[in-house]
Amino acid sequence: MIIEADIKKTLGEIAVQFSAGYPFLKLEFYNQPHSIHAVSSEKNLLPPNLTGKETGLKFQPGTVEIHDFQKTGDVEQLFKKNLGLNVQIFRRHGEDWIQTVGTDDLTLREQNEIGQKASEEFLHGTNRWIEKEKFL
Repeated sequence: MIIEADIKKTLGEIAVQFSAGYPFLKLEFYNQPHSIHAVSSEKNLLPPNLTGKETGLKFQPGTVEIHDFQKTGDVEQLFKKNLGLNVQIFRRHGEDWIQTVGTDDLTLREQNEIGQKASEEFLHGTNRWIEKEKFL
């Protein structure tokens, strides 16, 4: 997968491109970098409607080439190196999204599979909230 970012593309559009290939993962963008295995603070979260240029970061238009075998932490660093954007990858866990900070050494494929399994248990297990809502 190749993610392209230009001066008109919003952070949300970049995130959608990423999630199209990894539906149980998502990108969030921050105005401050984080260290490997470190949590990104919600207070530094950037809104998805900003373009890279509007972030106030050293954004540079370009591309990020992503492969299933790449480690999560490495992909986050590629966004910083190639585009000047601080990203954190999140993994779906049921109805929640969790930062992949403790698992930066897992590949994107592994992260996505973990997220899929955790979500299948939520969506198809005994806690199917959709089935609990019954209209009279």
